[in-house]
Amino acid sequence: MLRLGVLGVGHLGKIHLRKIQSLASEMELVTFFDPQMNRAKEAMEMTGIMPSHSVDHLLDQVDAVIIAAPTANHFELAIKAARAFKHVFIEKPVCMNVQEVRALIKMCREADVIAQVGHIERFNPAFQAALPLIHQPKIIESVRNAVYHERGLDISVIMDVMIHDIDLVYRIAKAGVRRLGAAGYNMKSLSPDVAVLRMEMDNGCVAHLSSSRVSEEACRVMKVYEQDYYLEIDFLHHRVKKVISRVNQNPIVEEIEVGRQDAIEMELMAFVQTIQKGGQSAVTLEDAARALEIVIAAEEKCVGSAVIERDENFVSFMQ
Repeated sequence: MLRLGVLGVGHLGKIHLRKIQSLASEMELVTFFDPQMNRAKEAMEMTGIMPSHSVDHLLDQVDAVIIAAPTANHFELAIKAARAFKHVFIEKPVCMNVQEVRALIKMCREADVIAQVGHIERFNPAFQAALPLIHQPKIIESVRNAVYHERGLDISVIMDVMIHDIDLVYRIAKAGVRRLGAAGYNMKSLSPDVAVLRMEMDNGCVAHLSSSRVSEEACRVMKVYEQDYYLEIDFLHHRVKKVISRVNQNPIVEEIEVGRQDAIEMELMAFVQTIQKGGQSAVTLEDAARALEIVIAAEEKCVGSAVIERDENFVSFMQ
């Protein structure tokens, strides 16, 4: 059985601890580490497992690690794990910049270890139900709003929240970005708390994304427009509607059946199965780098409204 350790047991790290223990027939939670003693104590009381006293001590005991530490620490911890020949699951955003991802890709290839990134919405049961119905999207609209809280203010709303939808646009549009427009505004922190983004893809698909982390209530809805219908995907309430619209006909609304799977459990199972059976991870470092590249470009253009356009000599890191 695969032995797992968790690096960072804040809010998300504790969720991983619980989920790993709930999947005890598939994987074993061996230990965890967090430099903040109060967090480590809470996790010990919650799991009944003794924490490690250092990152190195944890790596000596496990086959793979879940990195749920602050984003600024992801690269250092992932490189350290890969050098110790440990497989790595890294929460999103994968790193602070694309240069770090390049180095991490190289290290993981040299060490021959599996790396998966925690773009959790790919495993959302509503998205999974909608995916077979998405073929050639023309327009994608997404609204992803969160209620304000103090956690996560070290990064922008684009890096923290909108990155989910940027990744999903790549997943369903299956094309590169040729034109990008972005605007963002600071309200509660030193980085944008509200942002809008327009992605024009090489195949003609256009995505309009908006995100806020200062909203009164949470909302996570995406609409995907196909030739004769559109899909409304509610990530929060796990619902999918297919709205068929043809000339001289009233719209026909179909409710699509959505499974009851737990997204975090599904991504952890995918990580473990890839380690055991081989093959490409469900969300690769290259996938995460594509999303991060757009995040950084958008952040750079978020003072007022600005548009950047790729010239004919531009080559994306991932192309």
